[in-house]
Amino acid sequence: MRPKVFIPQPIPEVALNRLQTMAEVEVFPHLDRMIGSEELLAAVKGKEYLFAIGEIPYTQDVIEAALPDLKGIAAMYIFPKFVDIKAATARGVMVTGVPNMLVETTAEFTFMLLIATAWRLPEQERMLRENRWKQYQSMALLGTRLFDKTLGIVGLGKIGAALAKKAQGCGMRVIYTKRTRLSTAEEAAVNVEYRPLDDLFREADFVALTPTLTPDSKGLVGERLLALMKPTAILVNTSRGAVVDERALAAALREGRIRGAGLDVFARELPNPDPGPLPELLTLPNVVVTPHVGSAAVETREEMALRTVDNIAAMIRGERPPDLLNPEVVGEKPRDTGDRIG
Repeated sequence: MRPKVFIPQPIPEVALNRLQTMAEVEVFPHLDRMIGSEELLAAVKGKEYLFAIGEIPYTQDVIEAALPDLKGIAAMYIFPKFVDIKAATARGVMVTGVPNMLVETTAEFTFMLLIATAWRLPEQERMLRENRWKQYQSMALLGTRLFDKTLGIVGLGKIGAALAKKAQGCGMRVIYTKRTRLSTAEEAAVNVEYRPLDDLFREADFVALTPTLTPDSKGLVGERLLALMKPTAILVNTSRGAVVDERALAAALREGRIRGAGLDVFARELPNPDPGPLPELLTLPNVVVTPHVGSAAVETREEMALRTVDNIAAMIRGERPPDLLNPEVVGEKPRDTGDRIG
């Protein structure tokens, strides 16, 4: 009898087709809404493997509902904080993630968001679509160019380094800060200059936030750092919403103390209604917002989904999956995640 797999929302067809060659697959088919908690509890019963996606919470209750059949949970995430890994481990259930397959895609998206904010693209599009563009005026809807400007990157990991290359291709100078400074040779290889955090915020024309969310970076960008920025500067965040004090940011934008912000992430994100993003950030004209879609390229999502299927396939074969997040269930040492919290 073939193993049973449940997927709580549609996934790329190429991955679904492959999974169906090895298992009986049930997919919650709706694109216009998330699966409800009662629907989820009913759907996981009798399933041996659960595909985790869309930050749909796989809590202890969900895990218990799938037992005793449940053998593994495969998440299409690097760090699936919406899966109760502790509860799964206590029940001997394997949990897998995916490796970081998002570097170039997220760096590209971050650079796109930076350009869209600098050039006020959403405002221009709305004005044209709403038939409000009635004139050719040399001072109307002015943006700001990127050429010869300074980009400050907070957290120069793989995504930050990829972003630096894209910015340099547009003639930007790049400065950076991170907890552990790069070596002189590494800085030269990426063509970046180190700055302490405060100096970076003072000097940069654009600040891009790409750090991992840790206790140190949570709430990092608040009133004090925002006050250091130039009034012409733009802030872009594609890391985690909790890195920024959203009320302080909204005040700085509303009062014109910085030029604008491009935000793909929020402390509380839709469709979560309690309370969701800070409402003012969704209404200010100098903010460009997107719904946490920094990896939403067809190619990238297909790669991530196929890797998730690879993990399910290994579990079905009785093998150790390549991206096991709780190796203690197979008698190995627990994985070291450092101080990452999201």
